[in-house]
Amino acid sequence: MSTPRTLPPRALFIGLVDDAAVFPPGNASLPDAIARRERRRGATYADLVGPLLLPTDLVNEAVSGASPLTIAVVGRPGADLGRLLSAAHLLADAEGHSLAGIELGHGPHWRDALDLGVPLAVEVSPDEAGLAALQDLSELADGQQVRAKLRTGSTERTPVPTVHQLAAFVVATVQHGIAFKLTGGLHHAVAHTASTPAGDEEQHGVLNVLLATHRALQGDSASEVGTVLAQRDSAELADQVRALDDTAVRAVRDQFHSYGCCDVLDPIRDLADLRLIEETRP
Repeated sequence: MSTPRTLPPRALFIGLVDDAAVFPPGNASLPDAIARRERRRGATYADLVGPLLLPTDLVNEAVSGASPLTIAVVGRPGADLGRLLSAAHLLADAEGHSLAGIELGHGPHWRDALDLGVPLAVEVSPDEAGLAALQDLSELADGQQVRAKLRTGSTERTPVPTVHQLAAFVVATVQHGIAFKLTGGLHHAVAHTASTPAGDEEQHGVLNVLLATHRALQGDSASEVGTVLAQRDSAELADQVRALDDTAVRAVRDQFHSYGCCDVLDPIRDLADLRLIEETRP
């Protein structure tokens, strides 16, 4: 009789998946998103889920409700910074609620958001300009809880970043000593081809990113990191994740903070199916 493979340290997944239920393609209403969080509050996998991500125009409605919420306020690149900061201040002052952080696009005045004293995730583009912006962020990374943010999903204007672009971003954050988070498109554990209304789309996998981060921290090149991002053998990826020790897990999560997903149960179910967490399929 074979010995069951051990689980990886749970710390690899705690708080990894931020709740982006109200954002596309999920587009849940705020009451529905809050109701889902209430139902999950007592679930054994609740520790894997991070804050609720909200755009500025939903913050007032959220703080008017009775349910205590931990929220990160999100402004996409080009959004009005004044409105974003007003929403963040409203949430920070709301009794019973908690401001977990602010997400905004990189621009001339992004430092204005530092005044609230909460973590910032500053979104950059996946091109050379975005990589150059990491130097600007890294100057305040120590002690200021500034993280780089990259969109890994497609929009009407931008495609999914390529394996090469995502690898270059991960390696560059390590080189600049700045943690990162991701958003959009990272729905499942393993890289795959997804059918969308616009046609087939190559999507990244969260296990791929976790392992790619580990390899980048070991000093691998962007080309070598890209090879990990391109892997699609779920059993092989799961085995590599199981092989990470506590020290590696802490280093990976210090670097790869979290990512936003419109249905947090999608990746959690994948982790359960791959027997990487104790839970049976939620």
